[in-house]
Amino acid sequence: LKPPPQPSPPKGGEPSRPMAVARRAARGQRRSSAGVAAGEEDKDQRRRRSSRRAAGAEAKAPKKHRGAAGAGNGKRKSTRAGGSGSKQQDARRKRAQDQKKRAEPEKKRRRREEAESSITETARQLSDEDVAGALSFFVRKPPSEVLRLMRRWCKPILKAPIPGLAVRRPTKGMLKAAKGAVLRFYAREQALGIRSDIVKAFLLASGEHALRFDWPGAMGRVHRARFDNRQEINLWTECFAMTSGDSNALSEIYVCGTKKITLRALTSLICHEGMHNFARRVRPGNSFLAEDIEHIAMALIGDPQLVHDEEESPSGATT
Repeated sequence: LKPPPQPSPPKGGEPSRPMAVARRAARGQRRSSAGVAAGEEDKDQRRRRSSRRAAGAEAKAPKKHRGAAGAGNGKRKSTRAGGSGSKQQDARRKRAQDQKKRAEPEKKRRRREEAESSITETARQLSDEDVAGALSFFVRKPPSEVLRLMRRWCKPILKAPIPGLAVRRPTKGMLKAAKGAVLRFYAREQALGIRSDIVKAFLLASGEHALRFDWPGAMGRVHRARFDNRQEINLWTECFAMTSGDSNALSEIYVCGTKKITLRALTSLICHEGMHNFARRVRPGNSFLAEDIEHIAMALIGDPQLVHDEEESPSGATT
């Protein structure tokens, strides 16, 4: 028997069909392997790029967000951190408000205790006979003569009960009305010159032969008088009004704006304070009179003298 004939190779040196198929399969496998490798490399590059972007964003982010992002699940944790911080701030703000609310009654209680312990709440006005007896030691005249002068020189604008039967705190309208009354009174006394009872009282109290009276300065202080509603000048436990300043020449009039007082009493207070530092000596030396001398002169013309009930002896302090 003859063996089966073998297929002859194709012309032109081309491989047979099974070999061509095998070669194409091998080339396809190589191409697919190369594609897979390229795809993996592209994925690695994309991962590195995203990592670099994430690192840059983390570097730009605030520390609290950066720390939360570094721990993983950054957005959720950073949001929780922010929410916790705002809640803590709200809690602190609420505690501060609660403390302020609790402090307000305490502040009111302290003010009430100060008002109860204030001399002005329990002070009483001395009679003219008692005042004349006390003044007689300073002006060197018998009490009966002092009382006679007091009744002759008495000025109704000063002779007023302090604080009076007041039902409300002083207002700006009351202050304006009181200023107007005092300024008109000063103008009338200034026109009298040496015949003014105020001039006579200050000469007697000071023992001076001559004094210079600064009526324009007194009127200016009265015109600039104002309330102290926040206890910036004084606690107002011993007086209703005062003259205060860096010096006698720079003093101003202040009135307590938190104590109840009548218009008549307010007018008396401003008239009293306006006569501080307005009578001056003409001889060499300190030209200003002592405050006690000024109070003696004003007591001679009807200025009310107040004394604390618990004190046994009269006090020289007035308004």
